[in-house]
Amino acid sequence: MAIVRLEALKQLGKEIACAVPELKDRICIGQAPGSREIRWPHLAIIPVTWAYEPNQAREVDSPAPDRVIMEVGAHTARVQFRLGAADIYTRIALEQKIIDLFLSTPLHPGILLTDVAACPLEFRASWELQEDEWRNEAAFDKAYYSITQVNGIIPALVTRLGAWTIDQLQIGLTEEFGASPFGPPSVEVVIVAEDGTISPAP
Repeated sequence: MAIVRLEALKQLGKEIACAVPELKDRICIGQAPGSREIRWPHLAIIPVTWAYEPNQAREVDSPAPDRVIMEVGAHTARVQFRLGAADIYTRIALEQKIIDLFLSTPLHPGILLTDVAACPLEFRASWELQEDEWRNEAAFDKAYYSITQVNGIIPALVTRLGAWTIDQLQIGLTEEFGASPFGPPSVEVVIVAEDGTISPAP
């Protein structure tokens, strides 16, 4: 699951880099760059907290007859964006581009959806902007950095082996307890659909 969370953060960085070309190859995941590694401008995407919220398991895919992918809850994260630039004017312009990326999401303004492909099933993580303003952070007596936060929700998926699924359910109806369900012609065989309705078997 740690790999899935890391891949979700990396994909978040890629989405920002596509929308803000000035930050391409200048986005750090997990921590801010060291003093010797600083290239202006840059963005650090730093997870502040991680939590797992369990939920009732549900099947989301069956890639093989004996393999089932289940969603068992979600990882929730509070993530800090730490944006640095050599001057305040560049930094303000970059701040606005990142905010615009989140606000321009169709149907869900303020929530950015990113694809994650770190498991057999590709799925989406969601990142909700918590505030549309950045807080200044002084560095060497100059306001080189600004900070804002997003909340992330990443589906928690597990693969279960040896879990056979039912593609079709047939039931034989008879009043004779000793009769074979699919033996005598007198046994009525029906197919049970997902919604519980029945129909005669072909």
